[in-house]
Amino acid sequence: MSDPPVARLAHIGGSGTWAFPYPDGALARHPYLAVDVVQPHIQVATPFGPSPAFRLCRLTDRRAGRSTDFLYVWMHGLDPDNRSEAPGTSVRASERVFDVLQRAGVRRVLIDNSTGGVAEGLNPWDLAVVGDVLDLSGVVPRPVSSGLIRFRDPLCPRLGRNLESAADRGVAALAAEAGDGASPKVKRNALYVQTPGPWFETPTEDRLYRRLGLDLVGKTAGPEFRLARMYGMCLGILSIVVNPAEGLGEFEHTDLRSIYRRCGPAMARIVLEALADAAAEPDQAGACHCGDDRTGSLFREFASHARYGGQRSHG
Repeated sequence: MSDPPVARLAHIGGSGTWAFPYPDGALARHPYLAVDVVQPHIQVATPFGPSPAFRLCRLTDRRAGRSTDFLYVWMHGLDPDNRSEAPGTSVRASERVFDVLQRAGVRRVLIDNSTGGVAEGLNPWDLAVVGDVLDLSGVVPRPVSSGLIRFRDPLCPRLGRNLESAADRGVAALAAEAGDGASPKVKRNALYVQTPGPWFETPTEDRLYRRLGLDLVGKTAGPEFRLARMYGMCLGILSIVVNPAEGLGEFEHTDLRSIYRRCGPAMARIVLEALADAAAEPDQAGACHCGDDRTGSLFREFASHARYGGQRSHG
């Protein structure tokens, strides 16, 4: 296929939804939403290499008699057959994903991921709607803007509200999946730090992030955060905490696997409800700053001064 199908909405799946065949069962017994897979495998060429496999899904909202197509991609677009790709080294995958989304006409993007809890009181199974990203990945995703891009509203406030409302409604179902008396809560306007490399942070690093007032630590949001704004797309991020950050509590690999195997449908349900709420809202100019926070480059305006053309004598 030379071009992706047209869609205005997208869900970039992450480790919140990677452990089940999305969207199977996510909307089971939902009072007003249904989802169908229209095209299960869409792959196109991009300037950055072959795209990952996308799914075109159709979300039907029986309240309004509305059906909305959206694109879904598994695990940030990472190639499961390429062992060199992993969270923390995913910038190339993000470039391919966002090239496809831009060509499909996507304007609003929701991402799910999992994170380590940095802030005191954030525990496994808690949810967080991200409000800002501190990108320490050290990478510059392509394409690179010719001008400067602003982040007055780091993430889209409208999509943030959609996610918060859906998370509030869905946290009880998440608690049921968690079991053992767990009572997940929803953290609003959370601060996410992406650290470099395919490795966990050291305890010293995580204690520093806590002292700086950060809430979550992860490996994928930085390039996605940059590229969404580069393309003028609205972005919302929902995180599930799966472990205490290194040095701030104890966890084992088996603890992560246990959460991932159970949280996927509940996380997908929350994102799908937020997508349905977003679909009900018009793409209204001025409702947020996601698409207009860019300035033209001043470089060319003053480039004539690279060669001296002024007066040779002064005084």
